[in-house]
Amino acid sequence: MLRSCSKTEFERYTDFIYELATDLTKSGYPTYCDGIKTKVEFSERSAKAFVRDTEHMLLFEHESEVQGMIHYFWVPEDQYLQTICFNINKATEQAIAEFLTYVSERFKGYDAFLRFPAENNSAVNYLSGQGFECIENDFNNTAFLDRFDDLRKTIDLIQIKRENYELFESLHRQTEGYWNSERMLADLDNWIIIGKETDGILQGTVYYRALALVDGWFEIYGIDMRQGDDDSQLFKELLNAALIDAKHRNGRFMTFFCEEEYEKAAMECGFLCVGNNLCYKAHLE
Repeated sequence: MLRSCSKTEFERYTDFIYELATDLTKSGYPTYCDGIKTKVEFSERSAKAFVRDTEHMLLFEHESEVQGMIHYFWVPEDQYLQTICFNINKATEQAIAEFLTYVSERFKGYDAFLRFPAENNSAVNYLSGQGFECIENDFNNTAFLDRFDDLRKTIDLIQIKRENYELFESLHRQTEGYWNSERMLADLDNWIIIGKETDGILQGTVYYRALALVDGWFEIYGIDMRQGDDDSQLFKELLNAALIDAKHRNGRFMTFFCEEEYEKAAMECGFLCVGNNLCYKAHLE
């Protein structure tokens, strides 16, 4: 059974829920197994559910005992809903089924996104078995920037600003998803975009931004290369450039989700693999 969770109840069950958050087999993404986030960050992020109008927290009870917690948020203008905590000790399949029924009744027409580690067999097997589309299958990597030095080989780079944004836009339109060119331009002050230019044409870019939950934490959101290019060397050079640039900005950590074909390159650049992230999409009817 699902029911709303009060702040008092959350405080009562924090230790239990956080323990689940550190177990890839019983939790969802974002993971707390990345060597970055701690119990302090977990508590602080969870507390937002009690002060924000577009977030909600649920407790899951099974056989008269609390077995987990679900925290989600929604973006009304985009009809977008996403879980940011789905930590269940027992009966994960039942929790997912009840959650989808619960949000379908309240968010008809929305697209819901649920992310889990591949290690959470109960969740991924249920979602796959129910025919939900897996729209993202990539690897979660962490780089600890205090382990990097500035002697790494870099390439001649340019910074993308408003005055030369059209260079990035022409390349990014090949691959853009939620963070499309228009959204990024509107929020450009919060992005760092680095690119390699040849004869006035961008050959590749890496773009990242700071994450608010932990001081000195950045995430690479993507690397774009010209369509048809398969330049692993350029890919690694752009990764290295982002790591060094973030360190110069007093960065401590860098997160990077990448597809399997680039995981070897990420490891060669010094990233450590946290695990395999799977994202499922459900249209709420």
